[in-house]
Amino acid sequence: MIKADDLAELERCYGTVRPIVEAGFNFVHIEKLKFVTDGNEVEAEALLCPQLRDGYSTRLFLSRPFPNKGQNWSQHTILDRNWHSWSWQNVPAEQRLVQILLSHLKALK
Repeated sequence: MIKADDLAELERCYGTVRPIVEAGFNFVHIEKLKFVTDGNEVEAEALLCPQLRDGYSTRLFLSRPFPNKGQNWSQHTILDRNWHSWSWQNVPAEQRLVQILLSHLKALK
């Protein structure tokens, strides 16, 4: 279960967010995630999964890949849409949502 105070903190930092559950997995949809990659600010829609999924303790899925960053990009169908993620391990689920997100974004700097 996603905590309301975690959602509020994430929303203060990243704008519109909403919790979603699909097939027993909790996600947080981030409408416009802005971050820096290759020295440029970019924007993508995101789904943060703060629980064990696909052998990863947490996952971040983006609306588009950034293949020059991260490794082993793969495509996933979630909420009847295609999302992209990369191989990035050991981001613990016991952290606040903002910490989980920032840990995943480190791979894309």
